[in-house]
Amino acid sequence: MPIKIEHLNYVYNQKTSFATAALNDISLEIREGDFLGVIGHTGSGKSTLISHLNALTRIQSGVIFVDDMDLRPKKIDFKKLRSKVGMVFQYPEYQLFAETVYKDVAFGPENIKLPEEEIAKRVEEAIGLVGLDFSSIKDRSPFELSGGQMRRVALAGVIAMKPEYLVLDEPTAGLDPRGKTEIMQLVKNIAATCKSVIMISHNMDEVAEYCNRIAVLSQGKLYGVYEPRELFRSRELLKSLKIDVPAVTALAAGLNERGFNVDPSIINEEELIEAVRAEYFGRKAQ
Repeated sequence: MPIKIEHLNYVYNQKTSFATAALNDISLEIREGDFLGVIGHTGSGKSTLISHLNALTRIQSGVIFVDDMDLRPKKIDFKKLRSKVGMVFQYPEYQLFAETVYKDVAFGPENIKLPEEEIAKRVEEAIGLVGLDFSSIKDRSPFELSGGQMRRVALAGVIAMKPEYLVLDEPTAGLDPRGKTEIMQLVKNIAATCKSVIMISHNMDEVAEYCNRIAVLSQGKLYGVYEPRELFRSRELLKSLKIDVPAVTALAAGLNERGFNVDPSIINEEELIEAVRAEYFGRKAQ
Protein backbone atom coordinates (compact mmCIF):
# COMPACT_ATOMS: atom_id res chain seq x y z
CA MET A 1 0.00 0.00 0.00
CA PRO A 2 1.73 3.22 -1.15
CA ILE A 3 0.34 5.50 1.60
CA LYS A 4 -1.38 4.16 4.71
CA ILE A 5 -2.75 6.38 7.49
CA GLU A 6 -4.02 4.74 10.68
CA HIS A 7 -5.82 6.41 13.58
CA LEU A 8 -4.25 9.81 12.98
CA ASN A 9 -5.11 12.53 15.50
CA TYR A 10 -3.90 16.09 15.72
CA VAL A 11 -4.66 18.85 18.22
CA TYR A 12 -3.57 22.47 17.80
CA ASN A 13 -2.39 24.23 20.97
CA GLN A 14 -2.17 20.87 22.68
CA LYS A 15 -2.28 20.90 26.50
CA THR A 16 -3.54 24.49 26.65
CA SER A 17 -6.94 26.04 27.23
CA PHE A 18 -7.00 26.84 23.48
CA ALA A 19 -6.66 23.21 22.41
CA THR A 20 -8.54 22.50 19.15
CA ALA A 21 -8.90 19.05 17.60
CA ALA A 22 -8.06 19.28 13.87
CA LEU A 23 -7.99 15.55 13.06
CA ASN A 24 -9.91 12.83 14.84
CA ASP A 25 -9.01 9.16 14.28
CA ILE A 26 -8.34 9.39 10.53
CA SER A 27 -7.63 6.08 8.78
CA LEU A 28 -7.13 6.21 5.02
CA GLU A 29 -5.35 4.20 2.33
CA ILE A 30 -4.11 5.90 -0.83
CA ARG A 31 -3.53 3.36 -3.56
CA GLU A 32 -1.04 3.39 -6.40
CA GLY A 33 -2.72 5.04 -9.39
CA ASP A 34 -5.09 7.11 -7.25
CA PHE A 35 -5.89 10.70 -8.07
CA LEU A 36 -7.48 11.31 -4.69
CA GLY A 37 -9.57 14.41 -4.04
CA VAL A 38 -9.76 15.66 -0.46
CA ILE A 39 -12.81 17.84 0.14
CA GLY A 40 -14.75 19.35 3.02
CA HIS A 41 -15.84 22.70 4.35
CA THR A 42 -13.32 25.22 5.66
CA GLY A 43 -11.85 23.97 8.94
CA SER A 44 -12.59 20.31 8.26
CA GLY A 45 -8.91 19.32 8.58
CA LYS A 46 -7.88 18.96 4.92
CA SER A 47 -4.66 20.99 5.01
CA THR A 48 -3.63 19.55 8.36
CA LEU A 49 -4.07 16.05 6.96
CA ILE A 50 -2.00 16.51 3.81
CA SER A 51 0.76 18.43 5.61
CA HIS A 52 1.48 15.20 7.52
CA LEU A 53 2.39 13.41 4.30
CA ASN A 54 5.82 15.02 4.02
CA ALA A 55 6.19 15.67 7.76
CA LEU A 56 5.62 19.42 7.64
CA THR A 57 3.21 18.60 10.45
CA ARG A 58 4.56 15.94 12.78
CA ILE A 59 2.47 13.05 14.01
CA GLN A 60 1.08 13.46 17.54
CA SER A 61 -0.70 10.10 17.59
CA GLY A 62 -1.36 7.51 14.94
CA VAL A 63 0.74 6.02 12.17
CA ILE A 64 1.58 6.99 8.58
CA PHE A 65 3.55 4.88 6.13
CA VAL A 66 4.65 6.17 2.74
CA ASP A 67 5.73 2.97 1.01
CA ASP A 68 8.08 1.47 3.60
CA MET A 69 8.81 4.78 5.36
CA ASP A 70 7.47 5.20 8.89
CA LEU A 71 6.61 8.89 9.46
CA ARG A 72 6.42 8.77 13.23
CA PRO A 73 8.78 11.26 14.94
CA LYS A 74 12.41 10.20 15.34
CA LYS A 75 12.08 7.71 12.46
CA ILE A 76 11.95 10.09 9.52
CA ASP A 77 14.61 10.41 6.84
CA PHE A 78 13.58 13.93 5.75
CA LYS A 79 15.81 13.99 2.68
CA LYS A 80 14.34 10.75 1.37
CA LEU A 81 10.76 11.67 2.29
CA ARG A 82 10.78 15.10 0.64
CA SER A 83 12.27 13.62 -2.51
CA LYS A 84 9.46 11.07 -2.49
CA VAL A 85 6.51 13.37 -1.60
CA GLY A 86 6.23 16.64 -3.53
CA MET A 87 4.04 19.32 -1.95
CA VAL A 88 2.50 22.21 -3.90
CA PHE A 89 0.90 24.74 -1.58
CA GLN A 90 -1.98 27.07 -2.26
CA TYR A 91 -0.63 30.10 -4.20
CA PRO A 92 2.78 28.41 -4.69
CA GLU A 93 4.07 31.43 -6.61
CA TYR A 94 4.29 33.26 -3.27
CA GLN A 95 7.09 30.86 -2.32
CA LEU A 96 9.36 31.81 -5.24
CA PHE A 97 12.50 33.49 -3.97
CA ALA A 98 15.54 33.07 -6.23
CA GLU A 99 17.10 35.56 -8.65
CA THR A 100 16.30 33.49 -11.73
CA VAL A 101 13.83 30.84 -12.79
CA TYR A 102 16.70 28.37 -13.19
CA LYS A 103 17.93 28.88 -9.61
CA ASP A 104 14.42 28.60 -8.20
CA VAL A 105 13.70 25.30 -9.95
CA ALA A 106 17.19 24.00 -9.09
CA PHE A 107 16.83 24.69 -5.35
CA GLY A 108 15.35 21.30 -4.40
CA PRO A 109 17.77 19.13 -6.40
CA GLU A 110 20.69 21.20 -5.09
CA ASN A 111 19.44 20.75 -1.54
CA ILE A 112 19.64 16.97 -1.85
CA LYS A 113 23.19 17.25 -3.23
CA LEU A 114 22.60 15.94 -6.73
CA PRO A 115 25.48 16.26 -9.24
CA GLU A 116 25.48 19.45 -11.31
CA GLU A 117 24.80 17.58 -14.54
CA GLU A 118 21.75 15.87 -13.05
CA ILE A 119 20.49 19.17 -11.63
CA ALA A 120 20.78 20.87 -15.03
CA LYS A 121 18.97 17.97 -16.71
CA ARG A 122 16.14 17.98 -14.18
CA VAL A 123 15.66 21.75 -14.32
CA GLU A 124 15.42 21.78 -18.12
CA GLU A 125 13.02 18.81 -18.14
CA ALA A 126 10.81 20.29 -15.42
CA ILE A 127 10.53 23.69 -17.08
CA GLY A 128 9.62 22.00 -20.34
CA LEU A 129 7.01 19.79 -18.65
CA VAL A 130 5.12 22.84 -17.35
CA GLY A 131 4.93 24.30 -20.84
CA LEU A 132 7.59 27.00 -20.61
CA ASP A 133 10.45 27.56 -23.05
CA PHE A 134 13.65 26.78 -21.17
CA SER A 135 16.08 28.91 -23.17
CA SER A 136 13.95 32.06 -23.08
CA ILE A 137 12.89 31.90 -19.44
CA LYS A 138 15.72 30.27 -17.45
CA ASP A 139 17.61 33.52 -16.78
CA ARG A 140 14.58 35.70 -16.13
CA SER A 141 13.51 36.76 -12.65
CA PRO A 142 10.43 34.77 -11.57
CA PHE A 143 8.98 38.03 -10.25
CA GLU A 144 8.82 39.50 -13.76
CA LEU A 145 6.54 36.73 -14.98
CA SER A 146 2.76 36.63 -15.22
CA GLY A 147 0.79 34.97 -12.42
CA GLY A 148 0.19 31.87 -14.53
CA GLN A 149 3.87 31.61 -15.47
CA MET A 150 4.91 32.00 -11.82
CA ARG A 151 2.64 29.13 -10.84
CA ARG A 152 4.17 26.99 -13.57
CA VAL A 153 7.67 27.78 -12.30
CA ALA A 154 6.59 26.82 -8.78
CA LEU A 155 5.24 23.52 -10.12
CA ALA A 156 8.49 22.96 -11.99
CA GLY A 157 10.40 23.29 -8.73
CA VAL A 158 8.42 20.35 -7.33
CA ILE A 159 8.64 18.30 -10.54
CA ALA A 160 12.42 18.70 -10.56
CA MET A 161 12.51 16.59 -7.41
CA LYS A 162 10.84 13.74 -9.38
CA PRO A 163 8.39 12.96 -6.57
CA GLU A 164 6.62 9.61 -6.48
CA TYR A 165 3.65 11.28 -4.80
CA LEU A 166 2.31 14.72 -5.66
CA VAL A 167 0.27 16.60 -3.04
CA LEU A 168 -1.65 19.71 -4.13
CA ASP A 169 -3.46 22.26 -2.00
CA GLU A 170 -5.98 24.18 -4.16
CA PRO A 171 -3.76 24.19 -7.27
CA THR A 172 -6.06 26.50 -9.29
CA ALA A 173 -6.96 28.99 -6.54
CA GLY A 174 -7.15 32.56 -7.83
CA LEU A 175 -6.79 31.69 -11.52
CA ASP A 176 -9.20 32.63 -14.30
CA PRO A 177 -11.11 29.81 -16.09
CA ARG A 178 -8.48 29.43 -18.80
CA GLY A 179 -5.68 29.37 -16.24
CA LYS A 180 -7.52 26.74 -14.18
CA THR A 181 -7.90 24.49 -17.22
CA GLU A 182 -4.23 24.88 -18.19
CA ILE A 183 -2.93 24.12 -14.69
CA MET A 184 -5.19 21.09 -14.27
CA GLN A 185 -4.08 19.72 -17.62
CA LEU A 186 -0.48 20.13 -16.48
CA VAL A 187 -1.29 18.35 -13.23
CA LYS A 188 -2.94 15.53 -15.20
CA ASN A 189 0.20 15.16 -17.33
CA ILE A 190 2.46 15.21 -14.28
CA ALA A 191 0.21 12.67 -12.54
CA ALA A 192 1.12 10.13 -15.22
CA THR A 193 4.70 10.17 -13.89
CA CYS A 194 3.71 9.67 -10.22
CA LYS A 195 2.41 6.77 -8.17
CA SER A 196 -0.45 8.83 -6.76
CA VAL A 197 -1.78 12.40 -6.61
CA ILE A 198 -3.60 13.86 -3.62
CA MET A 199 -5.46 17.13 -4.22
CA ILE A 200 -7.40 19.44 -1.93
CA SER A 201 -9.97 21.45 -3.83
CA HIS A 202 -13.14 23.45 -3.27
CA ASN A 203 -13.79 23.25 -7.02
CA MET A 204 -16.13 20.30 -7.41
CA ASP A 205 -15.96 20.47 -11.21
CA GLU A 206 -12.22 19.76 -11.02
CA VAL A 207 -12.70 17.05 -8.42
CA ALA A 208 -15.36 15.31 -10.51
CA GLU A 209 -13.33 15.49 -13.72
CA TYR A 210 -9.88 14.49 -12.50
CA CYS A 211 -10.24 12.41 -9.32
CA ASN A 212 -11.02 8.70 -9.26
CA ARG A 213 -11.70 8.69 -5.50
CA ILE A 214 -12.80 11.42 -3.09
CA ALA A 215 -12.13 11.57 0.65
CA VAL A 216 -14.72 13.69 2.46
CA LEU A 217 -13.71 15.34 5.74
CA SER A 218 -16.06 16.98 8.22
CA GLN A 219 -15.09 18.48 11.58
CA GLY A 220 -11.76 16.68 11.59
CA LYS A 221 -13.25 13.25 10.83
CA LEU A 222 -13.13 11.19 7.66
CA TYR A 223 -16.78 10.95 6.69
CA GLY A 224 -16.09 8.50 3.88
CA VAL A 225 -14.26 7.76 0.62
CA TYR A 226 -16.35 7.71 -2.55
CA GLU A 227 -16.13 7.39 -6.30
CA PRO A 228 -17.14 10.71 -7.93
CA ARG A 229 -20.44 9.54 -9.43
CA GLU A 230 -21.42 7.83 -6.18
CA LEU A 231 -20.74 10.98 -4.17
CA PHE A 232 -22.32 13.56 -6.45
CA ARG A 233 -25.57 11.65 -6.82
CA SER A 234 -25.95 11.73 -3.00
CA ARG A 235 -27.64 15.12 -2.82
CA GLU A 236 -28.82 14.88 0.79
CA LEU A 237 -25.35 13.88 1.97
CA LEU A 238 -23.74 16.78 0.10
CA LYS A 239 -26.30 19.20 1.48
CA SER A 240 -25.70 18.02 5.05
CA LEU A 241 -21.93 18.50 4.59
CA LYS A 242 -22.34 21.88 2.82
CA ILE A 243 -20.62 20.64 -0.32
CA ASP A 244 -21.72 21.84 -3.76
CA VAL A 245 -22.28 19.57 -6.74
CA PRO A 246 -20.31 20.18 -9.95
CA ALA A 247 -21.95 22.77 -12.20
CA VAL A 248 -22.47 20.19 -14.95
CA THR A 249 -24.19 17.82 -12.49
CA ALA A 250 -26.50 20.60 -11.30
CA LEU A 251 -27.38 21.39 -14.92
CA ALA A 252 -28.07 17.72 -15.72
CA ALA A 253 -30.30 17.42 -12.66
CA GLY A 254 -32.17 20.59 -13.64
CA LEU A 255 -32.80 19.26 -17.14
CA ASN A 256 -33.98 15.95 -15.72
CA GLU A 257 -36.44 17.70 -13.42
CA ARG A 258 -37.86 19.53 -16.44
CA GLY A 259 -38.67 16.34 -18.27
CA PHE A 260 -35.51 15.72 -20.27
CA ASN A 261 -34.16 12.18 -20.27
CA VAL A 262 -30.76 13.17 -18.86
CA ASP A 263 -28.97 11.21 -16.14
CA PRO A 264 -28.87 13.54 -13.09
CA SER A 265 -25.59 11.96 -11.91
CA ILE A 266 -23.58 13.13 -14.95
CA ILE A 267 -20.22 14.52 -13.81
CA ASN A 268 -18.48 15.92 -16.91
CA GLU A 269 -19.22 18.07 -19.93
CA GLU A 270 -18.70 15.31 -22.49
CA GLU A 271 -21.32 13.11 -20.83
CA LEU A 272 -23.79 15.99 -20.68
CA ILE A 273 -23.29 16.94 -24.33
CA GLU A 274 -23.81 13.33 -25.40
CA ALA A 275 -26.93 12.97 -23.23
CA VAL A 276 -28.46 16.20 -24.56
CA ARG A 277 -27.62 15.21 -28.14
CA ALA A 278 -29.24 11.79 -27.65
CA GLU A 279 -32.33 13.37 -26.11
CA TYR A 280 -32.59 15.94 -28.90
CA PHE A 281 -32.36 13.40 -31.73
CA GLY A 282 -34.58 10.98 -29.84
CA ARG A 283 -37.32 13.61 -29.58
CA LYS A 284 -36.82 14.63 -33.18
CA ALA A 285 -37.32 11.05 -34.34
CA GLN A 286 -40.67 10.75 -32.54
